[in-house]
Amino acid sequence: MEQKIKKKYNELKDKYSLPDFDEINPIFSIYKIENEDFLLKQIRKKIIGKTTSMSEILENFLHPDTTLSDIYECKVFSDLERDRIFKLYKNLKILEKESIELSLEPDEKTEAEFIKNVWNSWDNIKQEMLFFIRKVKEFWKSELPKSKIEGYFG
Repeated sequence: MEQKIKKKYNELKDKYSLPDFDEINPIFSIYKIENEDFLLKQIRKKIIGKTTSMSEILENFLHPDTTLSDIYECKVFSDLERDRIFKLYKNLKILEKESIELSLEPDEKTEAEFIKNVWNSWDNIKQEMLFFIRKVKEFWKSELPKSKIEGYFG
């Protein structure tokens, strides 16, 4: 099936100047698409699946739920970093709304433009996300002050 998807994608790539299959596939798992019908729509859905999960992580950094991890993780970031988080969050939410709009008025050319737009900004999205995730990971690796641990009573 992957060969059929790749063949169809390459036809669309030539038509709309899309990124190379071998570059975009590992990031958005295009090879898992089972049917080449409406391929660009299905790729858009894969992209939005990934970006939506990223925006949910960022939302927890900005507005923590009542879980212990969320409460601690939101304190890791400075005000300037929270501004960066919100900027990335905003951009991801814009992509999400554009995707919803496309689902209501599907158009192959517009789907292709959406994919190109995401691809062109992907490196920046990825680098920002990695910065935030690594900062939280390092926080969890560090030893928490005893007062922080004792301050939680459930």
